[in-house]
Amino acid sequence: MMKVTVVQPDYYIGEQPDAQNRAWILQQMEQIIPGELMVFPEYSNAGGLSDPSGELAALLHAEELLHAAARISKEKKAYIALNVLERRAGEIKNSTYLYNTRGEVAFVYDKQHLPPSEVDLGVVPGNGTGRCGCICDLDGIRFAFMTCYDVYFNEQIEWIARHKPDVILVPGYQRGERTDIIRAQYKLLAFRCNSYVARASFSMRSEEKGGCSMIVAPDGQIVADLGSRVGSISAEIDPAWKYLRPAGFGGKMVRNDDFINAGLCPDAF
Repeated sequence: MMKVTVVQPDYYIGEQPDAQNRAWILQQMEQIIPGELMVFPEYSNAGGLSDPSGELAALLHAEELLHAAARISKEKKAYIALNVLERRAGEIKNSTYLYNTRGEVAFVYDKQHLPPSEVDLGVVPGNGTGRCGCICDLDGIRFAFMTCYDVYFNEQIEWIARHKPDVILVPGYQRGERTDIIRAQYKLLAFRCNSYVARASFSMRSEEKGGCSMIVAPDGQIVADLGSRVGSISAEIDPAWKYLRPAGFGGKMVRNDDFINAGLCPDAF
């Protein structure tokens, strides 16, 4: 069993919201316990900003959070998934780092699908299933990665489903998306991939839009959901557990993802 925690900061509107968010995120990070997986939202170093100049200035603070994640994961012998907007090798990247219990970077995922705001900002997309990919095997658990806008694209979901993940990590923002759509997206993602999903985002203090940091089980059941609240929420999961279902009415029990895969018609569509 593994304790999974998703963290949801406030989307501060006011002076230096990114600095307030970084301080709050660091406080949450210090509370991690041994063996726990803690997932933080997209733009953890630039949250609360909406102007390009402010977001670019926040690039300077990515290292602060990354160094803290390395230190704390090592000290607490825990796993941390942290997303930052950063400048790496001369390029602006939307990067999700997964740290192992020794404080080492186990994997870096670069966001593949970029909305217009990130294209305008100069963010460089990842390389899909090539150089960076979105699958990582760590300590017997297969992690998959998506970031915010990625979740709208079935091409990536289908690729992840074929690789049979155990936990999908999704740092998100989705400040303007309806809450019913957000919940539907992640229920379907978990159900299709037969995987747990751990999503962290920002609270918009609204029951209608944004928020919804959540943990979803492989059968599509939401087992933890922060809604519009600021804070964190946890669940104990067995990453190896898979949802079994009949292969059609009266059929034998099979993995749900295998049942779906068996009916794919790639030549027709």
